[in-house]
Amino acid sequence: MKNRALWRVVDNQSGTQSIVSTPSEAVAFVNSRFDTDDDEPFSITEVGPLLPKPLGVITAWAAKKDGERTDGRTAPITIRPVVTDSAIECDDVVLWDDVYVSWDHDMYTVEGPDGSEYSEAYSAAELSEILDEYAGDYEYVPEESDSHTRPNPRELIRYGAQECADRFGHLDDDALLWLAATRITLSLWRNTPVENWHAGKSPLHDGTMMRINAATTRIVRSMLSFDHVDWIAVGLAIVNPSRVLPTGQSVLELGLACHNPDDPAHDVDPREELAEMAQGAIGWGRTYRLREKEFGLRTLIEFFCAFDNGWFGAPSWGRIVDRFLTAVDDRENAHWHMHRDEPWFDEWFTNRPADIADTTEFRRLLHAGPDLLSEEAAEWCVEGGIGYVCQDDHANDCWRCGIQLAAESPDE
Repeated sequence: MKNRALWRVVDNQSGTQSIVSTPSEAVAFVNSRFDTDDDEPFSITEVGPLLPKPLGVITAWAAKKDGERTDGRTAPITIRPVVTDSAIECDDVVLWDDVYVSWDHDMYTVEGPDGSEYSEAYSAAELSEILDEYAGDYEYVPEESDSHTRPNPRELIRYGAQECADRFGHLDDDALLWLAATRITLSLWRNTPVENWHAGKSPLHDGTMMRINAATTRIVRSMLSFDHVDWIAVGLAIVNPSRVLPTGQSVLELGLACHNPDDPAHDVDPREELAEMAQGAIGWGRTYRLREKEFGLRTLIEFFCAFDNGWFGAPSWGRIVDRFLTAVDDRENAHWHMHRDEPWFDEWFTNRPADIADTTEFRRLLHAGPDLLSEEAAEWCVEGGIGYVCQDDHANDCWRCGIQLAAESPDE
C-alpha cells in the first residue's frame, strides 16, 4: 500500500471525503453522493506517504519518555483513545484530557486546549516533536505515598515470583506463559466493565463469558514469550474495540448489545468504558515495561504466575476437564450432589447438546479451549458447574468427592 499512489476525494459541499487508490474507487465515491449544481462539486488531491495511526506513535513516544526517567515512574501523560461507532477506522487520541490528536492518513493535527491552537505534522517524528513541546508545559507531581495501606509493588513482584517457584516449579516455559496469560486476562479483561456488562439481566450469559475469556487468554498467550513482550501492545490487544469475539461480535458491538440506558446496572455508555479500559491498559503496559527493566522478563512473568485461577490455560484446567467429563457420564458422581435432587436435573443431564454428545469429542474440545464450543454447549457446561469442579489433589480426604481420610498406620 505504501508504494501505491493515493488520492483524497472531497465532496466540496458537505466536506465528506474518502481516500482512494484507484479511479474506480473515486468514481464509486462520487456516484454515492447526491446531485449538485455546484460548478466544482468535487476536488481530488494526491495524498502523501501513509502515516501510522497516532495511538501507536504516541505510545512509542510515551515509552521513550518513560525510559528517560530515573525514578522508575511513567512520564506525566495520559492517553485516552476516542472510541466511536466506527472504531475500526478511528484512532484519534486525547492527551492530558485537553490536547487532541487526530489523523488523516497523511497528516496529524494536534489541537491545544479548547481548540485555541493547532499544529500539523506530516511524519511521526514531527508529531513527537510537537508532543515534546506540549509535555514541557506539564509539571509532574508524584502521587502521595500510600505505602501504609498498599503493599510495595516491588515487594509484590518478588513475592509473586517466589510463590510461582514454590507452587509450580515443575512447569515448563510454555505452561508458565499460559498461566501468566490467564492472570493478565483476568486483570485487564475479566475484572473490568466487561464484568458489569455480564452482570444482572444481560445478553452476555455465563457460557458466552467463558468462551470470550478463553479467546482473550489465547490472544494474550500468543503475545508472551521469555524473549520479548510488548506490554503496551498486549494491553491494547485485549481492549481493542474491533477485536472479533467467538460470538462473531466485536468487543464494541458486545458492549453496545449489553447497554441499557434504563437499567442502572448497564446504563454507562460502553464507548466510555472501553476508552477507560484502553487508558488502563496503556498505563499497565507502560508500568510493566519499566518493571521488566528492573526485575527482568522471566521474574516478571513468574510474578503473574503466583496463583492458579482454574481457567483454560492454567495448570489445573486439565484436571478440571477430566473430572468434569468423568462426572457427565455418571449421574451418581459426587460432583452432582448439589443438583441431583433438582426437578430439572435428569432431563438436563440426559440431553447434552449434539456437538458434545460424544464424550471423546467433548473432552477434545474442552482441552483445546472452551472458546471452541458452541454457545449451547458452553452454557450446558456452566449449568453443570464446570467452574466448581473439585481441584483438590486428593492427597487427603475430600468431602466434596466423598474421599475418606487415609487410615493412619498403627505406628502413628
